Amino acid sequence: MSKIFQLINSIQLGGAEIVAFNLAEYCKCNSTVDFEFVVVELHQTKEAYSIEKKKELVLKDIRIICLSKKSKRLSLLLGPFVLGYHLLKEKPDIIHSHTDLPDFVLATTLRLFSILNIKKPKIVRTIHNTELWSDHTKIGKYTESTFINDWIVGVSEAALNSYNNLRLKNNLLSSLNQQIIYNGSIVPTRKEHPFKINNEKINIAFCGRFEKQKGIDVLIDRLKVINKKFEGIFLFHIIGSGTYLQKVIKLSKKETNVLVYDAVPNVADKLYVFDFLIMPSRFEGLALISIEASFSKVPLIAAFAPGLSETLPKDWPLQFHLENENELLWLFDKISKRMYDLEALKNQVYSFVSENFSHSGMINAYSKLYSEINE
Repeated sequence: MSKIFQLINSIQLGGAEIVAFNLAEYCKCNSTVDFEFVVVELHQTKEAYSIEKKKELVLKDIRIICLSKKSKRLSLLLGPFVLGYHLLKEKPDIIHSHTDLPDFVLATTLRLFSILNIKKPKIVRTIHNTELWSDHTKIGKYTESTFINDWIVGVSEAALNSYNNLRLKNNLLSSLNQQIIYNGSIVPTRKEHPFKINNEKINIAFCGRFEKQKGIDVLIDRLKVINKKFEGIFLFHIIGSGTYLQKVIKLSKKETNVLVYDAVPNVADKLYVFDFLIMPSRFEGLALISIEASFSKVPLIAAFAPGLSETLPKDWPLQFHLENENELLWLFDKISKRMYDLEALKNQVYSFVSENFSHSGMINAYSKLYSEINE
């Protein structure tokens, strides 16, 4: 049996984490090699989504290791030592790291192993974003310089380009073992939902982390303008959590058509109730929620952004430039006047994601990679 650690930030609602969960659940069923997967989180979160997801993983016989039950910052200090202990104890064949902080903790562990002359496991890193260490360049260089010719997977062409640019910027050779594996999505089912839908209005959802990357700050500002211009037409459902939570709550208290929800487990199965999804992202690795919305036949209002635009057809009419407020208002004007052929848009985007972002395609590609590494 081949043991694989999936190293993530925490058990939370995020594209990278969802990919890791999917690999842990489905790769072991989809390969000639007998895989055992262990999800390793840097730090513990106590949100409702996290609690429910942990129960779900345990029911599927997927073990969970937490490197720190305290703060996120403490996990970065103690995590390398705790991770090293578990690597020595469990001797995984592969450790698969997802995103920057897991990469940092893993890099520090590997440096400790090098000092102690301990053999390291084989390393797979999935690059989930197009902005890498932009605010912490020295830590980024420290992290990247630890990795030499490991297996690199970009979730999009933009993400893989960002990895290669980062290596070049730091005078480091890029790995010879690199490829693109697009995030895939299971076609969502239709399950009971917690959302307060008003069928007399156009229901639009934002679903994701309340962080600057996701453009939640832009959405907060634009909603005020949209509500003045299109009073009584739209109902906004803001789903998730993050740094801007208090500002989102403050907005909902001022604007009666803004409803706020905690992160919702398996939200892909509940997107069908919305008329549109909106993503004002500044950048993405590959936006999984966009793919899930398209499989749910929910049209996406999306900013032009690296890693987001790749999830949509090239001629998608509901895209806007983030810095251009008038473009977004123009889109909302057309939506309010029912000027789009929504059935045609739904069918167009469903066909596009079916061809490019199938769940089985992603699982098969990673299963093949794991098998080749173990040969």
